[in-house]
Amino acid sequence: MAATLLFFVLLAVAVIFLLVLLALYLVPVTVEAATDCTRESARAKATVTWGIVGVRVRVTGDLQVVEILLAGRPVMTRDLAEMAKPSPPEEREEKERRPALSTSEYLSAAGDLWPHVKEIIAAFFRSLYLERLWGDITLGLESPATTGTVYGYCTAVRYALWPADAIDFVMTPVFDREVFEGAVLLRLQIRRPLLILIPVVRALLQRPVRERLRQVSGRGAVGV
Repeated sequence: MAATLLFFVLLAVAVIFLLVLLALYLVPVTVEAATDCTRESARAKATVTWGIVGVRVRVTGDLQVVEILLAGRPVMTRDLAEMAKPSPPEEREEKERRPALSTSEYLSAAGDLWPHVKEIIAAFFRSLYLERLWGDITLGLESPATTGTVYGYCTAVRYALWPADAIDFVMTPVFDREVFEGAVLLRLQIRRPLLILIPVVRALLQRPVRERLRQVSGRGAVGV
């Protein structure tokens, strides 16, 4: 009886694990960011969702919150100002007691970690898909010449990306006053997130990588 129960428990765990892997392969991560700015106010919002789970950051005037979403509805809200408060004195003292790494040690760690980081970055960009980039900006700088230069660069980039249907970005220059108004919307997907997690897990399974990460984070030295 106990062996049968253990078998079904292990089978259920295996099925759940396979379903999670399948979801990580099939369900994309959606990233959406929107901001608008006027003379009176500025607002920004960024949302990251995977399936029915998501995280949203909203900044509007004095309101700065991060929300955990479930099926698009906030189930937990935290104030960013509270989260950004300095750590307690005990934690600061502990961090100060940790020996600081030299520049050569950081460079050595970066050199050892770079092959793994490069593989993760490559997997990330292969999975990235731009759905929409829209913007309508009115810009006027202190110097009309600088305004013209920025407008020229933006126009050149706009026409270089003109065949891309997902991109629609317009800038209106103003030469007689300083102004920065407009709105920007960015929406993209990270498809096949499992293909990004594979090189991450593969790197973390290697002991030298874990030791280097502990060394850089200050939680240990190489070989400890």
